[in-house]
Amino acid sequence: MYYNTAKAFLVSFFVSLVTSVIVCLAFLFLIPMTRSSGEIVIPDVVGSTTEQARVIVESRNLLMIVGGEEENDKYGENIICRQAPLPGSTVRSKSTITVFISKGLGTNILPDLKGSGLSEATFRLSQLGLKIGEVRTEENATIEKDRIVATVPAAGSRIKKDDIITIILSSGVETGEVPRLAGRALSTAKRIIEENGFEVGNISYEVSTEVNVGIVMRQSPAPGTKIKKGSKINLVVATVLE
Repeated sequence: MYYNTAKAFLVSFFVSLVTSVIVCLAFLFLIPMTRSSGEIVIPDVVGSTTEQARVIVESRNLLMIVGGEEENDKYGENIICRQAPLPGSTVRSKSTITVFISKGLGTNILPDLKGSGLSEATFRLSQLGLKIGEVRTEENATIEKDRIVATVPAAGSRIKKDDIITIILSSGVETGEVPRLAGRALSTAKRIIEENGFEVGNISYEVSTEVNVGIVMRQSPAPGTKIKKGSKINLVVATVLE
């Protein structure tokens, strides 16, 4: 009889223990999802992918739709960045949650600033949320001095807010007037060419009975011409028939 009483006690204890565990689990997992009124607590799906969010939402007997895409600097592309209703709100079963997908930071196409002044470029770039970084110069024969020759990255590149753009300005081309060299000795003509920032180009010789040997007869380009510094000046020098 004692054995039967002990056995009955153990069975009763075991049943009570299992029942208690089930009740605790129900309290932990079901109570947060539903309220006494039958309403369901909206889960937080911000930061999830749409696939992950759909599993979470449907497990609570709710529906989900995508309301659109929007720029967001906190969440990367294709990640949910906003939802409505807000997490923690209560709704009825089969209610709909609207989510919005992040497009990441907004992107734009870098405009062509070639020929623009620095102040104009600064304004246009600031309108796109861009910043000017390094500003450097280079010689350019076709772009006016202090006008933009190019940008880095190049015009047409995809850029995003807060990107830094390098500006390359034209320093123009330093030019000089070709000196008159005809009638001068070859050695003197060479010295004058170099003193004026040019280079001696091709030297050819031509027989002449009117001009002394070693004297410059003609030159190219012609005297008075404006040319780029460092350009070559060609000379024709008198000689005699040997």
